[in-house]
Amino acid sequence: MHPVSRRPARLLALGLALLGCGSSEGRDTSALRAVLRQDAALGLDRMTGQEVDTLVRLLTRIATPCDSIRTLADELTDPASSCPRARGAARFTARRLMEGYGADEVESQVVRRYRETEPVAIDLEGSEPLGPEDAPVTIVVFSDFECPHCRRASEILLRLQRENPARIRIYYKHFPLDSHPMAMSAARACVAARDQGKYWEFHEQLYENQDEIGPGLYVRIATGLGMDLDRFEAERISQESATRVQRDKLEGQRIGVEATPTIFVNGRRFQDSIEALDEWIEEE
Repeated sequence: MHPVSRRPARLLALGLALLGCGSSEGRDTSALRAVLRQDAALGLDRMTGQEVDTLVRLLTRIATPCDSIRTLADELTDPASSCPRARGAARFTARRLMEGYGADEVESQVVRRYRETEPVAIDLEGSEPLGPEDAPVTIVVFSDFECPHCRRASEILLRLQRENPARIRIYYKHFPLDSHPMAMSAARACVAARDQGKYWEFHEQLYENQDEIGPGLYVRIATGLGMDLDRFEAERISQESATRVQRDKLEGQRIGVEATPTIFVNGRRFQDSIEALDEWIEEE
């Protein structure tokens, strides 16, 4: 884990850097409110009047993700804005308010997402990619085949990649949890499928049949995919398959992964509802 002795001072500095000098008090916010109403994805019509007022106040205080000079309100009301992440930051702020977080906590979350979260380097050697090498967005997901949230994440990730085939490249990293007794064996089966060029097909069918995970399912999927069953079984139970899964898990632990699914978008840890992943991708 990172040392904590200097962290409070760092967070204070980040918080101060993220606050603009202005305030919504005494300021004409009609232009900002008009811009917010035009953004259907922001969901202003689902917010209470108090939440809207709080949102406006925060947007006139919080600095843009692109610098520490202009506020989010400045960027949103400027037709010539050069900060593509400002709109995403506004949506994130609104969503957190609607989820019941107080203004101070929302402000803190914006700091963590847009200022504190720096890209990390992830070792992708041996991982099977889905998507072109030159895709501008690389998504790495640490996942577990018995995790129900991972199943939902996989569905959304694969849908997004199919809708944006030239834009998104996905890497799946195995992170079987000790609390899931069949997760390790499922991961090893997927590794064996990779050796026959059927990684992603096998991956998808494992999640589709999550309640049946076990050797019988592995054989059934492998048979349906036309794989060499003797080779598949030998590789599935080999020490090499266990080593490759463990290598993924160790890499996750090195960069602080503790739970599944944990997702990184262009090296930055995804910190939101999986349903909002498409917004993160739009910001890249």
